Amino acid sequence: MASGSRQFMQPVTGPSGPPVAGPSGAPDVAGPSGPPVSGPSGPPTDVNPAQFDPLAEIEDARARRQNREERLEMLEKKRNSARINVYLFLAVTVILGIFSFFPGPIYGDVSDDPQAGMGSTDAKDWIREGGDNEHRDKIWDGSSNASSAHMNIYIPPPLPDMGSTSAVRVEVTFVSYRASGSSHFKAGMFDGNCDQPQPAHEELDADSWHLSEIDLGPGEQVEFTLYTQPGQKCILVQWVEPIPQHEQTILRTMDLEVAVYWPRMLTVPVGLITFLLAGFAFIGAQKTGKAYKSTKYPEGRPEKKVEEEVLEAAEAEQRGEQLGVPEVETPEDMDAPDVDGPTLAEAAATPEQDDVTPDAVPEEVPAEETDSPAEESAQAENTASAWTDEQLLGAGWTQDQIDAMRNG
Repeated sequence: MASGSRQFMQPVTGPSGPPVAGPSGAPDVAGPSGPPVSGPSGPPTDVNPAQFDPLAEIEDARARRQNREERLEMLEKKRNSARINVYLFLAVTVILGIFSFFPGPIYGDVSDDPQAGMGSTDAKDWIREGGDNEHRDKIWDGSSNASSAHMNIYIPPPLPDMGSTSAVRVEVTFVSYRASGSSHFKAGMFDGNCDQPQPAHEELDADSWHLSEIDLGPGEQVEFTLYTQPGQKCILVQWVEPIPQHEQTILRTMDLEVAVYWPRMLTVPVGLITFLLAGFAFIGAQKTGKAYKSTKYPEGRPEKKVEEEVLEAAEAEQRGEQLGVPEVETPEDMDAPDVDGPTLAEAAATPEQDDVTPDAVPEEVPAEETDSPAEESAQAENTASAWTDEQLLGAGWTQDQIDAMRNG
C-alpha cells in the first residue's frame, strides 16, 4: 500500500523550456488618423425651398416673372434707343450730303429780267414808280448809272481760316447786257461790307477773284467758280473797260446769280462718319431686337398673332370643332332627320293594307281616288296597325290612341 500510494503521489511533469513569448509592441490594427471628418454645417444650399413650400414656389415664380418683365422693358428701351440713333445718324448724313452737293442760299436771279424790252425812258418811269423796289434782291446795275454790281452776302457757318479745308465754293452766273464796248469783267469776293472801300481784285487770293476776257453779246452768260472763307462777304463785279459817262443809263448792263455751297472738306468726311455710325447703330439695334424677341418668345415667335388665334378658336368652338362634333350638311333648323320608309300619311293613304311592311314604301294614292272620309279613316287605322308602337309614338300618337286602335 505504501508503494502504491507513493506511486500515485509523484508530481506531474510541466512544459519543458522557456515560455512562449507573446506579441510585443502595439497592436497591428491602426486607428483613424487625423481629426474626425466634420459634417455639413447649416442647411443644404443646393435645395430650392420652393420644391417643398407652395408659397415659396409662388413667390419664386413671381420673382422670375418680374425679372423677365424688367429685362423685357430694358431691352425694349435699348432697342428703341438704337433705332432712334440709326434714324438720327441717317438724317445727319442726308443733311450733310444735301449741303455738300446742293447749293445753300442763292442770291440774285438771272432768269428774271423786269427791264426786258424797255427803253431808257421806260426804265426811268419804271424806277420812278417804284418798280425796282420789288427787285432789290437782284445783283445788277439796273437801278443806277454805275458800271458795277455788288451785294453783301453772309456765308455761314463762322469757322476759323483753315485754308482749303474751310473754303466755301461759290458758283457765279454772269449775264451781259452791254450793247457796246468790251464785255470783259472782273469779279471777286471781298471781306466785310460793300459800303467800305475795297482793294483791287488783284490783291485777293487767286481763288477768290475771276477775270473774264470772253466777248459776250447782249443776253449771253458765263459761269465761273470762286472760293472764299465763311463770314461776311461782298461780291463786286466791274467792267474792265468802264462805260463812258455819256453812255451811262439806268438800264441794266449786267446781272448775276450767286449760289453758295458748304465746305465739302468738312461736310463729306463728317457725312461718311455719321453714315458709319448709322451702320453700327443698325447692327446694335438688330442684336438688341433679337435678344428682345428671344426673351419675349422663348419657344419661338408664333406664326400668328394672339388676336388671330383667339378669333380662330372662337370660330372653331362655334362650329363645334373643339368638341369633336362633325359638321352636318342638313340645315340647322330641322327638328329630326329623314326617316326611311313610308310616313304615317303615306301609310294611311295606301289601299293595300295586308302587304304593307314598315320597311316598304307604298305608292301614293291620289286624293281623287278615295271614296269618302270615313273610308280614309278606316284605311288609315288599318294601315297604322302595321306600324309598331314606337313608330306611332314617334309620329305623334298617344298611348290611348294606340290601345284603342289595337283593340279595334
